[in-house]
Amino acid sequence: MSDSTYRLIMKAVGFDKADQKTKKLSGSLGTLAKRAGAVAGAYFGSQAILSGLQKSLELYGRQEQAVRKLDQALGKNTSGLQAYASQLQKVTTFGDEATIEQMAFLGSIGMTEAQIRKIIPVAMDLATATGMSLESAVRNTAKTFSGMAGELGELVPQIRDLTAEEMKAGKAVEVMGELFAGQAQADAESYTGKMKQLSDSMGDIGEVVGGFLAPTIMSLASSMK
Repeated sequence: MSDSTYRLIMKAVGFDKADQKTKKLSGSLGTLAKRAGAVAGAYFGSQAILSGLQKSLELYGRQEQAVRKLDQALGKNTSGLQAYASQLQKVTTFGDEATIEQMAFLGSIGMTEAQIRKIIPVAMDLATATGMSLESAVRNTAKTFSGMAGELGELVPQIRDLTAEEMKAGKAVEVMGELFAGQAQADAESYTGKMKQLSDSMGDIGEVVGGFLAPTIMSLASSMK
């Protein structure tokens, strides 16, 4: 059968029209898919933006709350301690907001700024060396100032040899400072440490963005009330 005869038969039974409609439908579906893809991209893109803005506000809120607690605990402006927390963030894997929170705790139990500056880096080294959280390391270190070795007596045998008076004078912090010196900074030099520092740096950017957004959100919240 010749090609011309085949086409004639196809036209007679209407297959050629069906074929054209099929191609047209296929083209329409392709256009629809592209439009749907564009809408989906816009939706998920906006969701990502909204999620990012929400995260920024959360980061800013945590930082602001920590600073307020620190100021209240010490009863004065604590910009010096805040700057110290930022400096420690650059050489360890501990974010400044987490450090400020622990500074606020120490201030709330009566530690002076000088004591806080001694305790925090030692607690960071202790946490890194033992695997405990920074919060636990700070609290256990702070307990030694009451003359009790507590949990640290089991982890650090050298502390058990100290008298209550020596611990109250801060000797336990000196002992741990010598034993675990440099642990936190060494950890920051590892691949995992560098990635954590990068995450902390991105968090700092988020805090700045949240700081710009916060006044507007607070004003809106007040208006809604």
